[in-house]
Amino acid sequence: MNKVLIVDDDYISLEVLRAMVQQYPVEVITAETGKEAVKLAVEQRPTLVLLDHELPDIDGIDVYCKIVADLGAEAPRAAMITGHQQEDFAQRCTAAGIDTCLHKPVSPKQLADLLRIASDVK
Repeated sequence: MNKVLIVDDDYISLEVLRAMVQQYPVEVITAETGKEAVKLAVEQRPTLVLLDHELPDIDGIDVYCKIVADLGAEAPRAAMITGHQQEDFAQRCTAAGIDTCLHKPVSPKQLADLLRIASDVK
């Protein structure tokens, strides 16, 4: 079964995303800090990581860079989830290998499209 790692320090956002993702045949793993996210990504090998941009310890982009540094070509696909719309943000994500940016609140359709692409879920 494919795994999805959701990383968000905001409990409500985390639970809303978890509820949305659990509608798909995937195992959901959650983390509330960047450090915990890197550890879980390396141990659990998720297919997809949904990353909050602003975490209490490490910026979401840096979290993904650490995951890629540890896993290389086996790094999972990632999507950044943010409430901010800074001009250089999408460019920073792309440079780190994160090709999808979703803005809060995430729509069910955006999430469905992402899960379908990343997890071969219909």
